[in-house]
Amino acid sequence: MRAMQPDVLSEIVDGRIWASERPVWFSGVRLRARTCVIRLDDGRLLVHSPAPPSDAWLKQVAAIGEVSWLVVPNCFHHLGTPAAAAAFPAAKILAPRSAAAKNPVLRIDVDLHDSTFTKGVPEMALFPLEGVPFLDETLLYHRPTQTLFGADVVLRADENDHWTWRFAARITGCSKRWSVPPDVRKKVTDKAAASRSLRALQGLAIQRLMVAHGNVIDDQPLARLTEAWREVGVE
Repeated sequence: MRAMQPDVLSEIVDGRIWASERPVWFSGVRLRARTCVIRLDDGRLLVHSPAPPSDAWLKQVAAIGEVSWLVVPNCFHHLGTPAAAAAFPAAKILAPRSAAAKNPVLRIDVDLHDSTFTKGVPEMALFPLEGVPFLDETLLYHRPTQTLFGADVVLRADENDHWTWRFAARITGCSKRWSVPPDVRKKVTDKAAASRSLRALQGLAIQRLMVAHGNVIDDQPLARLTEAWREVGVE
């Protein structure tokens, strides 16, 4: 298994997107969790799904630019944001209100469902995943790099993952195939609304999908996403 280096930012798109991974324990398995850093058109940075930053990670980010946004993509990926906010006090926090209900120390400056963010950052577009309030996830689309960012919208285990997750993934149908997370599958309350959300992505030119738990999807990313949701009845 490839050793994880959580303090290392890897460049995904030259001069525009970087990512790092860290180990997280969830429901008895160890997952890889990804944090992404995006350079916006004004030169400042957006951090998607912030992790508690180490000194080494902060030094790398400082060499790239100034962080202006911290984005919590759903009501689960909030735990690292207070520590990141302390490290970047000038950054605004974009998050769903449902995350604040789970984390009383989470500050939210702009609601993820508000249009304020895209008015100020026009190169980004927001696509809420409706019909799944359990997750309350919103996908971000970065037009200049044609990159779609998600968190728990799909996940996958492969040879780079810890044995605990590889074992559980074989049981839950997530081994070496993109799948809707097991805890989300039975929490889709409105499949028609979720279907409309996925159809809203059809008009986008998407070169890659970056999610929290799994490798970067650069081979037919939209097809992988829709195939996974089709298996839970979302067409």
